[in-house]
Amino acid sequence: MRRPKLTLTMLTGIVLLLITTPLAAASNNIQGGSASTIQVVPVGSTETGSPLVTNTPANLIIYHTGQGPITNVWLLIVIDKPTYDKLLFIAFNGKILLTRLDFKLVTESKIPPETANWITGYPGSECQYEVSAIKSNMNEPKNCQLYYALGYILPEITTSPTHFQLAVILSSPGQLKALVLALGMYYPTCKIYEPSICCQPVCRPFNRDSSFSKSTFVLPEAATLALTAAPFGALGLYAVKRKKK
Repeated sequence: MRRPKLTLTMLTGIVLLLITTPLAAASNNIQGGSASTIQVVPVGSTETGSPLVTNTPANLIIYHTGQGPITNVWLLIVIDKPTYDKLLFIAFNGKILLTRLDFKLVTESKIPPETANWITGYPGSECQYEVSAIKSNMNEPKNCQLYYALGYILPEITTSPTHFQLAVILSSPGQLKALVLALGMYYPTCKIYEPSICCQPVCRPFNRDSSFSKSTFVLPEAATLALTAAPFGALGLYAVKRKKK
């Protein structure tokens, strides 16, 4: 009589897993609130309500607020077409993080993808950004082409800032726009129906991110200086719209 009881328990657990997991994934697609606890910002910056502007190489800090630590930390970097056309690579602390070949044309209405890519190690994400909002925060028109890439940077961040340098290297001087966002995981415990291995990053999608106002916008040095010297409304192509997530 014990074997049927064990089988029923296992089936119950599988049913709960199949039912609960999609619901959890769907509930976090809208950004803001408790999910947006990561900050990746320039050193010494002051919040403006928009992505914080700097130039390259950018001296940045990354940390989280709220519960943590946040593990398996990646950067989501979005660039415009002129940047893509001249991009050689993006370096993290002096080492190549991403090359032009890593960037993909944005064709979806939201990024990054929900589904995992086990070849690259990308775990999937419950947190997604509306592409229309990304274009607005980069001051790009609705019909523009954007490219994005994801790169792993740190095993863990805490509430204490971690300093790093990010450099966008182009083949020749030119227009540069790169929006730097962050993704990570916070899973303090296993659910009762999950085996312990599924509490590890290999099984879990991202469920924490950075809001636009707690992220970084990399521009050419001349444009960065203009942003600090002129009102937002007079900056032409490099005006940064005040838009919160």
